[in-house]
Amino acid sequence: MTRSTRRTARPLLDRPGSRSVRATAALLAVLALCLGGLGVTAGPATAGASAGASEADAPLDLDLFEDRILAVVNKHRKAADLKPVRSVNGCIDRFSERWARHLADTGDFVHRNQHRILRRCDLTWVGEDLVRGTGLTPASAVRAWLDSPGHRAVLMKPRANRAGIGIRVDAQGRVVGVLNFGDVN
Repeated sequence: MTRSTRRTARPLLDRPGSRSVRATAALLAVLALCLGGLGVTAGPATAGASAGASEADAPLDLDLFEDRILAVVNKHRKAADLKPVRSVNGCIDRFSERWARHLADTGDFVHRNQHRILRRCDLTWVGEDLVRGTGLTPASAVRAWLDSPGHRAVLMKPRANRAGIGIRVDAQGRVVGVLNFGDVN
């Protein structure tokens, strides 16, 4: 796909009828207020017809996808006169990777208890953003987060100085992403 034919996925913050969303709505509201974590479900990114193989036909390089997400986030942070989040923290990253794997394996789309990350990784603040969708690119995932005030707040938190990112592909072929930003003591 060429850049000119790719459309950015739009965030859907609530999916009516989703049992996991209804069952955890109250908990998520409390966590979002206390810790700044939110999730986005992104719809398919569409493109015009093209001859030959497209980027979507190639296997997804999960590590490269994660690196590009951080690069795109840092580009936006720099534009807002914020320090980049350069360090991928091993502890935070393990939590992000495991949660992305859990969400991809189970089909759930919910936040976990952020207090566990705070304690285990010796953090003073942590925020979590989730994304899930087909045809996602690092840029479209970040755009979906930036277009949502709560998600933007996590990405643009001035005190964020460490990151953890987990990307997986679920059984339906959707990219599932977990980004955690934290502030280390």
